[in-house]
Amino acid sequence: MLNQQPLNNLSGGDVGQLKYSVAPMEGFTTFPMRAWLYMVSQPESMTTPFLRVTRTHPDGQLPMLFAPELFELRGAFPYSLTPQLITGDVELFLQTADLLPPDVSNAIELNCGCPSPSCVGKHAGSGILRDPASFGATIERLISSLGPQRLAIKMRLGLDDPAEFNNLLPHVASLPLSQLTVHGRTRADRYRGKARWDLIQQAAQTSKTPTWASGDVCGKESAAELLATAPNITGAMIGRGLLRNPWVFEELRSDTHQKISITTLANALLCYALLNDLSITAPEKLIAKMGRGRLVSYCGSDAGAWERTTAELTEMVCRVPMVLSSGCSVLDIRMVQTAFARMRMLWSYLRTSLPDSFSSPKLMRAKTSNDFFSQLFEIARAESLNDELITLQHHTEWDELFGGTRGTS
Repeated sequence: MLNQQPLNNLSGGDVGQLKYSVAPMEGFTTFPMRAWLYMVSQPESMTTPFLRVTRTHPDGQLPMLFAPELFELRGAFPYSLTPQLITGDVELFLQTADLLPPDVSNAIELNCGCPSPSCVGKHAGSGILRDPASFGATIERLISSLGPQRLAIKMRLGLDDPAEFNNLLPHVASLPLSQLTVHGRTRADRYRGKARWDLIQQAAQTSKTPTWASGDVCGKESAAELLATAPNITGAMIGRGLLRNPWVFEELRSDTHQKISITTLANALLCYALLNDLSITAPEKLIAKMGRGRLVSYCGSDAGAWERTTAELTEMVCRVPMVLSSGCSVLDIRMVQTAFARMRMLWSYLRTSLPDSFSSPKLMRAKTSNDFFSQLFEIARAESLNDELITLQHHTEWDELFGGTRGTS
């Protein structure tokens, strides 16, 4: 784990005493993003998006890109990785856990929080919380088979009412879990409204297991507010907050809002898209390159580091090393549409930590990466930002539009 530097002069306490980790997000924190997030701001630990376990999947072998950091790329990245599974069937969970033995993964997490109807209807995800006694019995059976401190769980407060948490928590508070992560919302809340940090504090005070908070940490200010409300937690999982500002882990370590040039931001975004492209078109090639120690460097906000990484990735995808520059024509960079769509989805969140001018709908309407970056540099020129450093800072006033809180008070 990376050493946390003390963050001073923040209301509510020293958030440097907390640990911070990448929360599992279906469709987002896949292997390409995890590799990219390490380049961006070096999270010390991460959890995979859930692997849906059924009678026919994963069928004796894990998907190549589910958790290569635990297998082909073991030791290539310094962050720790916890694999997460989702199923309502104990035996299927244990069969898949056998593919992740202790010498590969210290702990395996059971998803007890996904609000999707397809999961809830099969008593998986937050559906497992419907019956508190059955929930506790399921966790006990898993611990009995896996051994103590080998199972982690991520749970919500309940299905429909936060009051349900009072009946759920006693069934797991005394069990020898590896980690208890509480997303401070119910299944009915989905991702709307404010996370109930006070109930997460209740779990941290009651549980014998290290308790982590999940929900609404977007930067050093919100981390301080969380610590003031829940001083007994061990750490915070950051999900949508890192989409809004991928440099958030560096912000938390340094107690400083990060600054970045528009050209550096553009090259970083392009790298994210290219990593996704390679994961789709040439995953073996990507893993082999990383296994040789390439593309595993921290770039942060350093322009030169991102240019070197961009050149290496464009050479792999386009056969010619290229970089983006505000003073030149945007390059003809062709990639699969899915890779560009993932970059644009990331941008839909990230723009809420940038100056207002970058909320232009033209960027979201761009059909290709070339169109997108042309528009990006055009906005920067119009605002005289080409040679300026842009401060990355979460704007809470944008949450109602982009943070999943629309329609709530």
